[in-house]
Amino acid sequence: MLHLLPRKRLPVAGHYAGPAVGLKDPFPAPRWHGRYDMIPAGHGEQGGMKLQGQVIWITGASSGVGEGMARVFHREGASLVLSARRQAELERVKASCQGPGTIDILPFDICDAAARAAAAQEVLSRHPRLDVLVNNAGIGQRAAARDTTLDVVRRIMEIDFFAPVALAGLVLPRMIEQQSGRFVVTSSVAGKHAVPHHSAYCAAKHALHGYFDTLRVEHLRDNIHVTLLVIAGIRSNVFRHALTGSGAEYGPSSWDNRNGMPAEDCAALVVDGMLANEQELVIGIDQALQAMRLRERDPQAFLERMAGMMQWLESR
Repeated sequence: MLHLLPRKRLPVAGHYAGPAVGLKDPFPAPRWHGRYDMIPAGHGEQGGMKLQGQVIWITGASSGVGEGMARVFHREGASLVLSARRQAELERVKASCQGPGTIDILPFDICDAAARAAAAQEVLSRHPRLDVLVNNAGIGQRAAARDTTLDVVRRIMEIDFFAPVALAGLVLPRMIEQQSGRFVVTSSVAGKHAVPHHSAYCAAKHALHGYFDTLRVEHLRDNIHVTLLVIAGIRSNVFRHALTGSGAEYGPSSWDNRNGMPAEDCAALVVDGMLANEQELVIGIDQALQAMRLRERDPQAFLERMAGMMQWLESR
């Protein structure tokens, strides 16, 4: 029998306040991360895992959240496979890790189907088991829907949705065979509600939730778990490398998360979430998290807040 757990808002030290955006939030809240879990009664306590001796494959590991997870996971005893397109950056991240486990570097383009399949085959041949796949690779968007070509929408969906789904499908048989495993999927508050100038990005992140929430249900009896990361305001290059409506790189901006949470602080919360077998972790700066609460309590006020955010973005 399934029991719907109450929605919780848990205060967590280490969250960082960023600049207010749009209209003032009428529902100020303490800094928090939360969870939205529907799990069988009694399940979950035994579903936690330790990172010591775990084999974890991280995509998008060359910067930002992926880089932070590499350092923290390795420090916690995991052996890592680090992937991204830029080998030099992966080597830099590897050199910065200070844990006891091994680290393999495996650069490839996650959107190249042949390269993706070859990478999965390489990982599975090197390691008798794969405990965690972190689907972290992705790209952002900075353009209004009206100004974004369909080719750009398709490109964002390919990187942010189809590629992680395809990679998960390549390693899923191994997890079924070993009767254990976890997918950690980097999503965003944009996977929970509308964010102006992020229409395709929102679509991709919403799709991730639908797909991986279903995968969790289908493989519950295989002891395969999914942890979705709903993050906002983590220090990274996501805005710098975001796509404009024409497909060009957005580049440096005044809104680059320099006031956000350090990626390693985010990664430490991810470790805690995996140990607790959390299904969904909400981690980020106050303003973004307050917006999620506002949408639940007052949808019209949320709509006005997002409209204010759009005006602010278009004035930059």
